[in-house]
Amino acid sequence: MTSARKSSPALVLLLTALSLAGCASPPLRLYTLEGPATAGSAVTGPIAAGAPVVEVRRVSLPDYLDSQDIITRDGTSLSRSPNGRWAERLSNGMTDLISSRIGAARPDLFVTEQPFTANTSARLAITISRLDLPRSGQATMEASWAFIPSDEHEPEQLERGVFTASGPLTTDGDSVAITDNLVRQLSDRIIHSLPQGWHG
Repeated sequence: MTSARKSSPALVLLLTALSLAGCASPPLRLYTLEGPATAGSAVTGPIAAGAPVVEVRRVSLPDYLDSQDIITRDGTSLSRSPNGRWAERLSNGMTDLISSRIGAARPDLFVTEQPFTANTSARLAITISRLDLPRSGQATMEASWAFIPSDEHEPEQLERGVFTASGPLTTDGDSVAITDNLVRQLSDRIIHSLPQGWHG
């Protein structure tokens, strides 16, 4: 009777393999916002002499968001994706996308994320105070931005806005698409509010 209960080696191996397969986590996936490579209308070639130089500072985010984690909200609870990550810090990805879109929309400007020691007409500082991606409901972003002239005697231009987007948030891809939508709305508003008469 005892021998009848013994499992064959092949059966043991099969059960072990199935057990390991059931416990294996999905592979890690990295995501980016649709940045410069997909802008399509990015300006190339020499910059016109005297073109205004706009330095875009890295976007400021709340500490709990400025990482590679993809985070959604359920009331006061935050959930981190177990197998999805941003390919870079979210603030860097946002800065790249916004800079790219400004440069494409305003070819009369030289838009850069690198600090210039001279000839900078203005600096663009962007703060995102809230970015909520709820599992159910409407995603919201609250942001403010400032154009800071290099001439300290000129006033800063301050702007702010609230942006919303609706859609499913059942996968990491959904979260990425909604975030991309919100950042594009923000960049469009920033482009619309850019001073038209800048001179280098």
